[in-house]
Formats: sequence, C-alpha cells, structure tokens
Amino acid sequence: MTGEESFSGVYYDGASARAHDAEVRLTAEGVAFEAADGAHLWPYGRLDAAPAPNGGLRLSSKTAPGAALVIGTNGAAAIRRAAPELFDGTRARRRFIALVAALVAAAAGFGWLFFFGVPAASGPLARATDPKLEIQIGENLDAQISLLLRSCKAAEADALIEQRLNDMAERADVGFPIRFEFVRTRMPNALALPGGRVKATRGLVEALENDQEAFFAVMAHELGHVKERHGMQTIYRNAGLSTLLEIVTGGSGVAQQAILVGGQLNQLRYSRVQEEDADAVAFEIMEATGLDPASLARAFEAIADIEPDEEADEDADEERLSDWLSTHPNTKDRIKAARDRALPDADGFPYLDTDEWAIVSSACDPKEDADEPSED
Repeated sequence: MTGEESFSGVYYDGASARAHDAEVRLTAEGVAFEAADGAHLWPYGRLDAAPAPNGGLRLSSKTAPGAALVIGTNGAAAIRRAAPELFDGTRARRRFIALVAALVAAAAGFGWLFFFGVPAASGPLARATDPKLEIQIGENLDAQISLLLRSCKAAEADALIEQRLNDMAERADVGFPIRFEFVRTRMPNALALPGGRVKATRGLVEALENDQEAFFAVMAHELGHVKERHGMQTIYRNAGLSTLLEIVTGGSGVAQQAILVGGQLNQLRYSRVQEEDADAVAFEIMEATGLDPASLARAFEAIADIEPDEEADEDADEERLSDWLSTHPNTKDRIKAARDRALPDADGFPYLDTDEWAIVSSACDPKEDADEPSED
C-alpha cells in the first residue's frame, strides 16, 4: 500500500460483551485501530477473517485471543485489497498441509512407539510387572488356550511332573510356582505361559519314548522361559500391534478379536533370541538339579527326526513340524551346545520311578482320541 485507508469499526476486547467504537486504519504492517482501551496493531499475517452481517467482516488476531473487530462493507473491501491472501485460499491450503504433516508425524510416532518402542521396552516392562499380576495373566491365557489345546485330564501324571518341576524351580530360583498339565496334541511340543504355567503334549512324550531325562531337559527349557519372564515380554510386545490396530479400527474391538481368534497360540511364540536365552538358563537349571545338559540334545534329535502320523494329514503334520522348528534357533547348533555342556557324572536328579513314569507315559492314551476333533 502506498497510503493508509481508514474507516470505523466495532471492537470487542474479549474480556466482556461490551462493544467499543474504533477508528481503523490499514497500514503497511497491518490493521491499526484506536479503542477505549488504547491503540492496537494486528499484523496481516496473524489475522483471520470471517463474514459478518450486511457484507462486513469479523476480524480476529492470534496476537489478541478472544478479541474481535467488526467492520462494515467499506472496510471489508479495503481489507480485501490490502491482504488478498486472507481470501484466496492460501491460508487454508497452508493449514491443510500443516494438518496433514502433523497427522503423518503423529502416525509415524505411534508406529515407532508400538512397533519399536513397546517391543524394545518389553523386557524392562516384564521385569517390572508384579509377579502376582503375571500369574493372573497366565491363568487367563490358560483358560483361553484350553479351548484350543484339550487337557488330557491326567491329574495323577500332571501332579507327578508338577512336583518335580517345582523342585527344579526352587533349586534354580525360577521365581514362580509351577503349574503343569499334559495336553492332547500329536505334535511334540511344550509351552510356557506367563506366571509359571507349563504344558507338554502327548506327542512330546511319544517322541521321547522312555527317555525320562530328555523329557525333563525339555521342561528345564520351559522353566528357562518362565525364569526370564519371556511370556510377559511377548504379551507386551504384541500389545503394541494390538493397540495400534485398535486405533486404526476406531477402538471397536475388532482388532483384538481378530488377533485373539486368528493367532492366539501364534502370538505366544518366542523369538529366536528368547529361545537361545531359555536354552542357556536351562543348562544352568539342569546343572543346579543334577540333570545332564546333553539330554536336551537327545530331545532335539528326537523331535527333529519325528515322522508325520500316517493316520493324520501328512501335509498338515509336516507343515506344523516345520513351523515349530522355524521358531527355534538352528537345531544343529542347539544340539552341539547341549553336548558341549555334557555332565557325564550328573546323577543327582530326582527321577520318577518305573511305576510313576508308566503313569506319565500313559497320561494321554491315544485310544481316547476316537472323538478328538481334527487338528487340521
């Protein structure tokens, strides 16, 4: 502007509803006006304009929150000439771009937090969790998993193994009371839940045949997971993905249900690093309880050499076996590590006697599988 334009207006200071007459001038810097409370200058770059009755404008400024200046049609025309960027969409486009950038930054922040931040913090979070809470979480998970892994209902066998596992846990300072259960599944496997709940499959007992020492070596590995609190780490790690999906789906619960139904057991898998850590702790537990670590190598060999059940869907069994092995570190390396820790003179482990082991071996009688639903 080469000259100043002036006109009258009505000023509202934002502190009361009272209107003040104002003499308004348009300068090179912005809108200047005199009112009862003094002189004001609102820079054009800090202005916002909205339509007012009778073709006028209602001006506001970021420099004076809550205040407003209402001008008539003459003043509105002058403002349009002095600050066309208020009306040509430039401001709106800038705000839209800023909003999009903020949303992208927020999404990136959430993504980093839930995909990287939460997993990275899962270890400290697990160690900071009250053991009583972890036990409760393990009980809740156990109730849900029992819908997928049917109990053998072998109370006597469960009690025999549970007693031995609690002896091992106490001598190795595992930190949780152990609850044990046999489950009716063909695949040779074992599972440790948060808070000290351990399960072993019928298939594991069959694969190891009468090698009681190898069976308890696998149990030592599961106790390693319990001692390192890997179950809680996995819960926290998966909570990041679940929470992010809940945000994306609007908190409808759809994401959590999809995760729960579609991959409950899958989510409880441990990482290869966790499996290696559990092996290392298992060696310490076995040494502390008089169990030869080389027996874990025999367990790995027996599981790796298992043949698919001829009465089952061979492709499905092979896929499940391959899937189980894929979640563990290299089997040959684990076998070598176990043999390297061999203790030929280890004889202090409180083995079950012949009659007790017979009870364990028959805990999940295959003859009872006639009504067992397909595992395909």
